[in-house]
Amino acid sequence: MSTDWGACHFVMPMSLALQFIRITDASSAPARLASRLSADERFRLGALHKEEDRARFAVVRATLRDVLGRELGVPPDRVAFEVDAQCRPRLAGGGSPDFNVSHSGDWGLLVYSPDVRVGVDIERLNALAEPRSSWDVCLHAEEQRALLMLSFTLSGHGPRADEIFHWVWSLKEAVFKALGTGLQDSLTALSVDVDAVVRAVTAVEGKFDAGVPSASAGYPIPWRADDPALAEALRGLELSLLPAPAGYSAALAWLPQG
Repeated sequence: MSTDWGACHFVMPMSLALQFIRITDASSAPARLASRLSADERFRLGALHKEEDRARFAVVRATLRDVLGRELGVPPDRVAFEVDAQCRPRLAGGGSPDFNVSHSGDWGLLVYSPDVRVGVDIERLNALAEPRSSWDVCLHAEEQRALLMLSFTLSGHGPRADEIFHWVWSLKEAVFKALGTGLQDSLTALSVDVDAVVRAVTAVEGKFDAGVPSASAGYPIPWRADDPALAEALRGLELSLLPAPAGYSAALAWLPQG
């Protein structure tokens, strides 16, 4: 297979907004934020048994409601959601802005835009104890070869192959969340330029600032889809590796609406 990734045209929508969310004060967060949640969300919150899971759910959902409420000019608890035919969350009635959230460990990530379909992902770099066992179901053969080469050539210098796997996973997760069809069997049909990922991870190291999150601070990552139907569905896709908190990977993807 050709290794020509082609040109990577990275055009940032001016309307795209990004927000990292720190999950703190786990013991008081659910009670403090419950009034900003819907009845259904409060029911879902009550069904969670672990304190950290309850805090993560409450903080991320309340922040999403705050942000969308400001955009729509309504109180947070009046923001109404639904899912589309592929079970992708959206505003009731399918109106704008489009939005997406992700959370892992102590952090959440939120993106929204009235102009493009968006997807984000944040993951702990140690989310999988044995990433290699997931290569066959998550990675394109070309990505596997690139990571295998990394495991031999880095020798303690630069990011480890296991860390790069989590960054690649975040990038793919963001893509399919923007697309809205689920991961299903498409993970291995989509490939990203692992060499570009390594360069980007090195470039963003130490540059994370939760107070001034900006999608423009990300690094564009070339991608390719082997399957013609997937390539057509992803026409116009822009993919970006984001500066992330220490110990985490983060990624952003967006597609033209419609």
